Amino acid sequence: MSNSWLDEFKRAGAVWLHDGTAQRPHALLTSGLHSDGFVNCTYVTQRPALVSRLLRDAQGLAPKLPKTKIDWVIGSAFGAITFAHAVAERLEARAGFTEKDGDAMALKRFELAPGETILVVEDVISTGGSTLKTLEGIRQAGAGKVTVLPQILCLVNRSGRADLDGHAITPLLELKINTWDAAACPLCKLGSQAVRPKTHWKELVGS
Repeated sequence: MSNSWLDEFKRAGAVWLHDGTAQRPHALLTSGLHSDGFVNCTYVTQRPALVSRLLRDAQGLAPKLPKTKIDWVIGSAFGAITFAHAVAERLEARAGFTEKDGDAMALKRFELAPGETILVVEDVISTGGSTLKTLEGIRQAGAGKVTVLPQILCLVNRSGRADLDGHAITPLLELKINTWDAAACPLCKLGSQAVRPKTHWKELVGS
């Protein structure tokens, strides 16, 4: 069923892969790495019916949801805000998000109570950097008195990693998309320009 969900993402216009043409731009990730593909989950999360279906489908994320009581579902701003809200609704929990605080991610708008249990979610995990900062932001806010589940629920894992800081990555889709340091990027060597994908999405997908 993974291929079927991938087809759903493609139909939503959320998946772009470089075709190898030097004249076509490629992706510059938030981490500074360059990539020959990108998944723009905004085109998925802006469709509540699609997100609801993948959370309820037995071939989707439904069997991967926690079976224990969850107090909070927390994602990172901005990409995972609506996904966190949808998961929280499904689990009858509260929804929150971390946001940038200098180089860190902080839980600024929400107050965690001692003993509460938190599920961390993401839309796409590329390098895992933002998610690790979100985990640290929750730890700081909870002052060691809350429990963060040992899993991270996400729509797409393209990191090639199975876990982050001991938290198992639990994705709907596992995708292999190449990333390179800027100095070693083969697409740059062909003359392709690196651009931020979300602000150049139409240019990347050719529409």
